[in-house]
Amino acid sequence: MTPIVTWVLVANTRNASVLDNRGPGKGLSRVEGASFQSEQADLPRDKVGVGHSIAGYKVSAVERRNPQAKIDAEFARELSDALSRARAAGKFDRLVVAAGPHMLGLLRAAFDESLRSVLVGELAKDLSSQSPEGVASRVQGFIAV
Repeated sequence: MTPIVTWVLVANTRNASVLDNRGPGKGLSRVEGASFQSEQADLPRDKVGVGHSIAGYKVSAVERRNPQAKIDAEFARELSDALSRARAAGKFDRLVVAAGPHMLGLLRAAFDESLRSVLVGELAKDLSSQSPEGVASRVQGFIAV
């Protein structure tokens, strides 16, 4: 009998890793080659410009964009694509996601139907600094670790 393999994605906007569980009482272990890192954007260092007008000095009305937000969304799509490829290859049967609230929202938007169909739990907490044992204690409500 083949075990039901559950992957646990532990992510924040800077890095992510995948842990797997191969059945009740087996605990969690890191998946080899399933660690990801996001790049960091160069944020603007200057204030919005000041211009001259008849009415006097004015602050520019140009809105600043947050380049890190775009990189965060791209990182979520990268993670989603990697998980979709692994799912298509049959590497896992179920998925649990533990990520900070912002990253969890980005991942929800990026997941395709194949990932949504195997998603058994979400935890809106950044557990990226936790050991596999610490993560296991947090996801016990979703899977028997």
